[in-house]
Amino acid sequence: MRVTEMKYRSQSYPNRRLELYLHGMHSATVGKGQLCERHLHHRMLELNLVLKGSQTAIIDSKKLEQCAGEVVIIPPMRLHEFIVEHSEETKYFVIHIQNVGHQLLHHLYKSEVYLYPNGSSLHNKIQPVLHRLLALLQNDCSDNRIIHTCSELLIQLEDEFIPEVIEDTKPEVHHLAEQIAREIEQLLFAMEQTEEGNLHSNWLETISQRLGISRRHCHRIFQQTYNMSPRQYFSIVRQQEAMHMLLGSSETLEKIAYRIGFENVQSFIRQFTKWTGITPGVFRKREVNNRNYLTPIELSND
Repeated sequence: MRVTEMKYRSQSYPNRRLELYLHGMHSATVGKGQLCERHLHHRMLELNLVLKGSQTAIIDSKKLEQCAGEVVIIPPMRLHEFIVEHSEETKYFVIHIQNVGHQLLHHLYKSEVYLYPNGSSLHNKIQPVLHRLLALLQNDCSDNRIIHTCSELLIQLEDEFIPEVIEDTKPEVHHLAEQIAREIEQLLFAMEQTEEGNLHSNWLETISQRLGISRRHCHRIFQQTYNMSPRQYFSIVRQQEAMHMLLGSSETLEKIAYRIGFENVQSFIRQFTKWTGITPGVFRKREVNNRNYLTPIELSND
């Protein structure tokens, strides 16, 4: 029997691990006052939809009034807070999405547009999708339907900010800044085994050497990309980790102080009061039911 050689043509494509992480999804009705402390998200895109009333979004140095139906989109690494100032009662829906694609994040960083008012092009595309997503969550629908709707939301954003389909690669500068951010987060994540005295002397120099760049270049790239210095970012993440541990665990102040690198609990209490205006104990009692907006450090290192 004669065996003929079969002609075979193929084109291989890289393997992809495709996943979304959805964090802190919730809707709430609130009265006047501050909704959340000033904070940022390490790797997560935040979408906030006002369902009733209005709220003030303060993002970096911009103060924006968000009315019913309007959407605010906040990229990772943008300091922000929300306050209800002009309504007696406000209802909102918020979601944080991780792993949204480097090109999309890069274009969102560059746009520096956060508020999408009623009637605007992007608003008309994503507001109905956010309402559908909220309905799915309220009805406890399947993960597949929820992921499908989130993917539709991200595709709408890509179509708005990335007009052509291009290879999903990071711009070099943004990639380096993200590496620096991850190194800082890892530094804090490993703090339980790190002495305070070994931390503040040359930790940025150590990170720079690990990445093969100078300390000055490290500082400049991070500042240009995120509009804050590496030391400021470390302080912000340290504060958020303290807040998350206070609200999400029953650990003592002494244990929390040690885990985030303070030599003693008195130093931690003084610094936390400078950060928030109240002591850790008061913060733990006052904010016990309000931790949805805090992203724990371990999520950014998955």
